[in-house]
Amino acid sequence: MMAKKLRPYIEGLAVGCVFVSITMLFQIPFYMSLIIGALAAVGGYRNSIKMDQEKAAKQAPKSTDDE
Repeated sequence: MMAKKLRPYIEGLAVGCVFVSITMLFQIPFYMSLIIGALAAVGGYRNSIKMDQEKAAKQAPKSTDDE
């Protein structure tokens, strides 16, 4: 599904945009706002992937092989 593959990118972009707008409120230089936003976007992307993996692990059936 295309939407499932696009979701981490969209979430990362959203987090990055939020951080850029927040840092611009503090009147720091624009290039620093972009750097902070880019780092936040990477973090949001990685967090989205991690959350999806944890969600898939919870939904997977548990095995009862304790040998």
